[in-house]
Parts: sequence; structure tokens; C-alpha cells
Amino acid sequence: LKWSCSSAAGPQRPAAARGGMAAAPPASGAAELPALAELIEGKLPSERQAQELARRAAALFASLPVLVEVEVPAGAALHVVGDLHGQLPELNSVLRLCGTPVAGQNILLFNGDFVDRGPCSTEVVLSLFALAIACPKAVFLNRGNHETRGMNRAYGFEQEVAYKYSGATFEAIQQAFAQLPLATLVNNSVLVMHGGLPGRDGVKLADIAAIKRTGADCEPRGLAHDLMWADPCQKPGLHPSPRGGEIQLFGPDITERFCDDNKLLCIIRSHEVVMNGYAWQRGGRCVTVFSAANYVGRSGNLGAVCHLRPPKGGRIQICDIEFTQFEGAPSAPKSAWRVVPAKERSRL
Repeated sequence: LKWSCSSAAGPQRPAAARGGMAAAPPASGAAELPALAELIEGKLPSERQAQELARRAAALFASLPVLVEVEVPAGAALHVVGDLHGQLPELNSVLRLCGTPVAGQNILLFNGDFVDRGPCSTEVVLSLFALAIACPKAVFLNRGNHETRGMNRAYGFEQEVAYKYSGATFEAIQQAFAQLPLATLVNNSVLVMHGGLPGRDGVKLADIAAIKRTGADCEPRGLAHDLMWADPCQKPGLHPSPRGGEIQLFGPDITERFCDDNKLLCIIRSHEVVMNGYAWQRGGRCVTVFSAANYVGRSGNLGAVCHLRPPKGGRIQICDIEFTQFEGAPSAPKSAWRVVPAKERSRL
């Protein structure tokens, strides 16, 4: 697989940002960015390089709207990748399946939960930052509920970064997480978010676009929280989620009403393990895509990627949506560190 991102019109400058906006240039005295191929293979860059990646990624994400709009032209493809949770072999599987990102031809959308639980969260997120910086018109990232400080503290990513780098690098990555878009609208017809739908009627795409980003120290609330946390269910209506808190489950009728109100074919979301890698909600207007195959090394689930391929461009049709499933890596890479459960930390 060749990692020299390009556009149909020729080589794409790594500093070019989406929407014609200039991406952050290297700061004075900044470290050179590491080689993309080495990152994807799991080679950690220097701490200075890791912090520069996070800084450049934060500036790039901040230049984007909260609701990113992507147009997939006729004959092109957009691939939606679900949760990866620090599983580097699954990131490599996804990249082999999807191919080299090419602006206007082959677009990758990583739909949140890049980190936590898996042993290589640092390598995965730095690889994704590097891909977005190198291919800003062909690689997009949505924010998941695990791109937050509280979840990273509870599920291992903070510990991992402290072990592999330092608290300063963790803080730099948090600044990038806080700037991530919350949703992506594809061809004005398919909405992609990590979690799910709002817990109230009448929400329009304009309401999502108007969400204000919070700082790295603030947990998202309200509509942003729903987009990162909500789950579908098969029972009509809204219901409390077994996840607890203010999280809700939304039924097929809620999905249909939201899609009809916003002239959408369907929504694509992630956030939940599904044994076949993808699963449709009853009614066919919401699909879950999960890419961390054999999640945490013992779940036995397949991973999947969702492909959108409109042959004539314009609005996506149901026949333009396809899936590829894949099995988990035979064994997870060994790591010298381990996640310490929160209840044990007081004894350390």
C-alpha cells in the first residue's frame, strides 16, 4: 500500500486544508513530522514529533465546521470506519481494504473511538492525525465518546500516553480531540456520527452545525453528548440506556422521523460492538459499523467497513451502500504496560 496521498489533479500538498483553508504551518523550530508508513507500522515517533502532530491536527480540526460536508463524485468511494480502540492490526486491515486516500476519488472517514482499551491507542491516534494532515481532502475524523478526557482517564489512554511519552503529550492530544468535528454529511443524504440521534424532536442539521466546541477540559453536553453517546434500539420511542446517565436509546420511529425531517436516506453510526461488524436497525434507516474486530482480544466479533459508492454522484441510494467484513488479527501486539482499573489506582 502506497502512502503518498494524492489528488486526481496531481500531488496534494500536505499543508492544504479542506474547504480551501490553510492548515497550520510548522511552528518556528517545530519538529519534522514522522514518516507516515513508519507510524502505521507501529513505530513511535519522538515526543517532540508526537506533540507537533497533535498541534498540527488540532489546528486542522479547528479550521473545519462541527458538521463537515463531503461530496463523493460519480465513480468515487467514501469508506466509513467504526471504532478501532487502539487496535493497530485492525487499523492496518482497514487501510488495506480501503486503499490509498485520494482526494475526489477515495475518501476515508474514521468515525470516532480511536483510543482506549486496546494496547496501541497512541500509535493508532498518531497515525490518524498524520493521515488527516497529509491527506486533508481525503481523510476525515469524527469525534467519539472516547475522544474525551474523562473516558481516557477511566479506560487507559491517559496511562498509556504517560508510559510512552508524558502528561504533556497527553494534554496536546486532548487539545486536538476537543477540536474534532462531531458529524459528517455525505452528499446531502447520509449523516455519519459516532453515537446517535438527539433525545428530542425537531432537531435539524443546522442545529448540529451550530454546536459550539467546548474546551479540552469540558465534557460535551446536550446535542453534542447525544451525537457521541446515544444508541439505537428496536423498540419504538425513546428509552433510558443501560449505559446510565442521561444517555438514551432511540427507536426506528425516531430515526425515520429525523431522516425524513432532514431529507436523509439514513444515518451511519458506530459506538457499539456488533458481532457481524455491522447491523441495521429495524426500518433500514440506521446502521452501526464497528471496526475493532475481536474487540479487546476476546469478543470474537468481526470488524466491518461501510462503503458509499454513488455511481452517478449526487444523492446516495440504498444500493450504493456496501460492507466489507474482516476477522481480527491472530494475536494482539505485546505491550510493556497494562491498563490499571480505576479501583486499583488508589493503591498505586
